[in-house]
Amino acid sequence: MPFKGYLNLNELKEITLAAVDSGLIELDRGLRMQGISKPFALGLKRENNLLDQFQLDLGTINDVERLDGGQVPLLQFLENLAYQAKLRGRKEADVFERLANRVGNRARGIPQLPDPAQLPEKTQKEAIVGIDDMVDFPFLAAGAEAGGSVARITVPRFENGVAISTNNGSPWVMRGTAWVLGPQLLVTNHHVLNARRNEEGSAATADFERQGKESLVEFDYDTGRDPVPAKVESVVALSKDLDYAVFKIGDEVQRPPLRLATKKIILSATSYLPVNIIQHPRGLHKRVAFRNNLVSRADNDTIRYFTDTDIGSSGSPVCDDSWQVVALHRGARYVEGVNFQGKSTAYVNFGTQIQAICEDLKVKNPALHANLIASQVPH
Repeated sequence: MPFKGYLNLNELKEITLAAVDSGLIELDRGLRMQGISKPFALGLKRENNLLDQFQLDLGTINDVERLDGGQVPLLQFLENLAYQAKLRGRKEADVFERLANRVGNRARGIPQLPDPAQLPEKTQKEAIVGIDDMVDFPFLAAGAEAGGSVARITVPRFENGVAISTNNGSPWVMRGTAWVLGPQLLVTNHHVLNARRNEEGSAATADFERQGKESLVEFDYDTGRDPVPAKVESVVALSKDLDYAVFKIGDEVQRPPLRLATKKIILSATSYLPVNIIQHPRGLHKRVAFRNNLVSRADNDTIRYFTDTDIGSSGSPVCDDSWQVVALHRGARYVEGVNFQGKSTAYVNFGTQIQAICEDLKVKNPALHANLIASQVPH
């Protein structure tokens, strides 16, 4: 499907008006372009008028799907505006954040997430006053051990068996996070291996399988370390509805499976469940989010939580404080009017219950399910 820009004309006008109202039209252009590929930014046409320059930059960047390494310049541009608006205490930051989230989800192929208006806060502020948030000291070592089984994944895009490139000739890639589910088995989101914008639907079966097999998996992609690559052999199970894909890697890299929670999360009005996420945000070095991280709601297939994530965190393990995986992270949605611990929040995160995935695997591939359950030996 030809790319026709991330945002429509009305949304571009909304951004321009917000930039005018917040005074960001007069912001140094370098701050608006911060973090965007310098060769690309330097190649943009220059104008003398500040307003004309802003509109020209915005329109041009909107029409660029992605750059080297999968960077989406419009996403970075909007996040820069949101940050600068926040520094100035401007309410227009909400406009930039909302549209940045829309661009990021579309670019990464994240399926439509539930309506946040249907997600009332389950853990009330009064119910958590006086809760002891300390954890036992082995929590740190156990988290480090679990992190060794989490990898960055880079997925190339194929159409009719042909590798696709971006406008500047670099490979079109999707980046996310994967982790060891069973012996030589990794799991990530279906939408990560699908490597499509969310309005494009699913890749053809042959292309999907090729994308999986040609993916680059890197363990230990951590700050100050050399990553350890693993070769993908095949995709062995998937579900678009539950947004997961399981794939097999060769035996050149041996990492233990993460432990899986044995029950689905069920919340009451007084539940207090922190969740911690090991991830590769933006395809960068591994990070862990374990603060301000309570689950807000859960149903049979999905949990919702406030733990920090970013583009590229798709496919990450969502863990409880014993580092058991309770869910597979799917994505985040910008919200308005949702409270967390008595404060309004801008984003709600969503993940698929790990036991919902296990139930699906048991039906679709009983042998695989039995294999991963047998591997669940306590560490």
